Amino acid sequence: MRLSPPLLALLPLALALPMSAPADAEGSKPAPDCSLTDTTGKVQKLSALKGKYVVLEWTNYDCPFVKKHYGSNNMQALQKTWTGKGVVWLSINSSAAGKQGNYAAARWQEMMKEKASHATALLLDSDGKVGQLYGAKTTPHIFIIDPTGKLIY
Repeated sequence: MRLSPPLLALLPLALALPMSAPADAEGSKPAPDCSLTDTTGKVQKLSALKGKYVVLEWTNYDCPFVKKHYGSNNMQALQKTWTGKGVVWLSINSSAAGKQGNYAAARWQEMMKEKASHATALLLDSDGKVGQLYGAKTTPHIFIIDPTGKLIY
């Protein structure tokens, strides 16, 4: 049996509506700009992605909820669908050194292959500053940014 939690059920709708109709900026806030290094050593700056939809997915492959979504292929299917439509999908890990889910970049790359992740990149936030900036408290925790840089979900 495949379970569809409310978050994953809303994600396709949240991404599809702004793409098919003009986005209503009222009530949406500018997404906090940030820069993080990905697992390949490249710095990813959010403001450089203006003009594109961006999904920020906080992840920790050791988290039971993340295990559930990756184990059922729900997350990878969403990643594949939306990156195939030009969405930039950035997975972010905010686990501190010595804590559950904190791995070296090379190990993250191996795990992304093992999980068949279709994320554009996995960003490392071991000091947790970007997680705190967004108020990301759980995994998975997803935010969606529209092409104007507004936080829409």
